[in-house]
Amino acid sequence: MTKKNVLLMGVHGRIGEHLYLELNEAANLFAFSSPKQAPDYENITFIKKDLFILPEVEEALRNIDVVIFYEDPIMRLNRLTQGKFYDLYLLIADNIARAASTNNVEQIIYIADELSDGSILSILGAYGTRVQKTETPIRRYGKNLTYKTKDYNNVRSVQRAPLPPGWTLENVAWYYFAWLDEIIYDFVNTRIENNTVYINVLDKPKPVLVLKFNEARSEEDIVLFEITGGSLKKRSTNKEQRFEFRKLPEREEFIMALHDFEPSLPWPVFKMTQAPIHSLVSRIYQVEMIINKDVPEQRPRRNK
Repeated sequence: MTKKNVLLMGVHGRIGEHLYLELNEAANLFAFSSPKQAPDYENITFIKKDLFILPEVEEALRNIDVVIFYEDPIMRLNRLTQGKFYDLYLLIADNIARAASTNNVEQIIYIADELSDGSILSILGAYGTRVQKTETPIRRYGKNLTYKTKDYNNVRSVQRAPLPPGWTLENVAWYYFAWLDEIIYDFVNTRIENNTVYINVLDKPKPVLVLKFNEARSEEDIVLFEITGGSLKKRSTNKEQRFEFRKLPEREEFIMALHDFEPSLPWPVFKMTQAPIHSLVSRIYQVEMIINKDVPEQRPRRNK
């Protein structure tokens, strides 16, 4: 009998370790692992892909028959993470579900935990892959997990918000930069040219951030900008830095996420200044969308 190719979310935590012990002889096991942390286990292939980058998740799921989905410490490796863990979990689930559909994965087995509210299960099955949920929820021991962070200064910020009635995801994404220009008038100035956003502070000629719209990796429910330059961005980086808007399937909600941003500022200065400002601005924008009754244009009609 041919063994199934089974992908685990990781073997760094309690659930992954037990699954490995139970399945390592019955299936061809694969597991996500960080670039520098691969446990010394036999009969398992470790995949060093980023769970937050959809093309990498799609590549990881090639030739996989079954995905077993659960929380593992490998899921959130950043020096600084802003946002609720459950929102990060939803984003990872959406990547797994999309990649499973693209690769015709036979089944996703969802190991439910005691905090689950049905959202993860809904997202995992939103793109057509068969999903089975375990009967007995697993008790979470979050305080006992060791989340080992990367050894360089990178940031992930994730916020989930309601999608205003009548708005598309493109409305939300492009209006953000116009709103940023208006809300902090004469301090922050945004300019859009050829699908590239330039953000300047005061009258300084050099942009603090440059974001380029990635049309190739954007879809109706994903709008992705690459952070390509600016004085606040570190020149030499370890990962692709990006700003993403993602609509959640079958829900009138979206996620706004800053991924793998590496600041040029000294780390203590960044944590005390730029990091809390970004988090605050994101929350204020959520309020702005709720009270704004006018649906903005899909993309700016003219450059500023």
